[in-house]
Amino acid sequence: MKRKLLSLFVACCSMATAFGQDPYINNQLTAAQPANAWINGKFTSSFIQTFTGTSTNGNRHHDFFGGTTTPAGANLRWAFALQGTETSGNIGSDFRIWSYNDDGTFLSSPFSIARASGIVSIPGSLAATIINTNNTSGALSIFGGAASVNSLRGAEIGLRGGGYSTTPGEMTFHTGLGGGGTSQPERMRINAGGLVTMGYGLSLNNTGSNLINFNSAGIAPPSLGTRSTGSKVVLFSALSQTESDYAAGIEDTHMWFSVPVNNNTRGFKFYGGTTQIGRIDGVGNNQWEGQGRFKGWLTGTAATGPAAEIGISAGRASFIGYDRTPGAAKYLPVLLAGGTTATNQKTLIITDAGVGIGTLTPQSELSVKGTITAQRVKVTQTGWADYVFHKNYQLPSLAEVEAYVRANQHLEGIPSAAEVEKEGIDVGEMNKKLLAKVEELTLYLIEQNKKITALEEWKKQQEKLPIHP
Repeated sequence: MKRKLLSLFVACCSMATAFGQDPYINNQLTAAQPANAWINGKFTSSFIQTFTGTSTNGNRHHDFFGGTTTPAGANLRWAFALQGTETSGNIGSDFRIWSYNDDGTFLSSPFSIARASGIVSIPGSLAATIINTNNTSGALSIFGGAASVNSLRGAEIGLRGGGYSTTPGEMTFHTGLGGGGTSQPERMRINAGGLVTMGYGLSLNNTGSNLINFNSAGIAPPSLGTRSTGSKVVLFSALSQTESDYAAGIEDTHMWFSVPVNNNTRGFKFYGGTTQIGRIDGVGNNQWEGQGRFKGWLTGTAATGPAAEIGISAGRASFIGYDRTPGAAKYLPVLLAGGTTATNQKTLIITDAGVGIGTLTPQSELSVKGTITAQRVKVTQTGWADYVFHKNYQLPSLAEVEAYVRANQHLEGIPSAAEVEKEGIDVGEMNKKLLAKVEELTLYLIEQNKKITALEEWKKQQEKLPIHP
């Protein structure tokens, strides 16, 4: 019996050798053997090596079957593979996991690791817990401790689809505030261009220093209808294609703030609590509550163009009109106006001609159209009318005065009514001339008094003479 079994074994070995295969796996370490092994049981080894190479399309190394039929059947489900042509610099031999259709044909490569960079790629959905969605329109990853899609979710990250964005290349982030498989509130979105949109707010919680920093992207003023160059913070998107943004940014060495259009319907408001305390509109009009102080004075080339300026200069509070245009700097007229109605306004203007009260065209240092009321008026004057009392003064005779008055209808040296109406009078000079006339009158009175005194004396002498019949 033993001889028969031995003969049968030798015959089988001879047949295996005839087909070019060894009848068993030799303990061979120097070369691969052409033997196959099929074990319907447990296989234990310290390690397993495969010697299949790699290629551009990839080669399988380990296969996993989903049934108990022969390996060549239709139960192939997964395979470990190497893919990529071997070159220098660790290029090639990237690790892949391949999946297969029910009929054993290739389905996809849902997992890969690049040997050179170590980058892990998962084209499908990655579930942080046992939750996984099979979304054919986009990728959705769910993080949280829930046991199913219909339970409370923790957080979600999606790439176009998953019930969220339909724009190619967009990534959305959602919080888990509900269940039932419904779409969760979107909290952040990143589009294909890198624009980040926040759905609620941004909180910086560093206990020592909180900072938002922008990379250098140039500087520019606000633009109209397009995104301006450089770094800026947009507080509200443009209301139309013909407007720019409510934004803050950098221009030259200045920080700017902008509203969409240059008119008085848009602007800036300042609040103390819920009370508005200040406002600047889109054309520069401004209004403030309370008082204000300005220290110092604007100098140099930091400003240009005409302006009303308020400040402290040489220890004085100053309000001036000044045009600081380079090469054409000059003072400007200053106008103050007030009243209770539109028809009773009073004005004060300061021009290069002088100060005008009630008139916009002063003709001297002070022009007043109206009445001046004062308790005292002091006029400084050089020269006075005392020359009338000098010994060499030629006092005109009363006959000469009478002749001049009859011919001119005014005193000599005193302006006529027509001259006063046209030119006005110089108060100080007129007082001087009137005083001269008063002094002349005084001299006339003195002379008349002498004559009267002489006549009275002559009369007395005549009265002492005897009366003749």
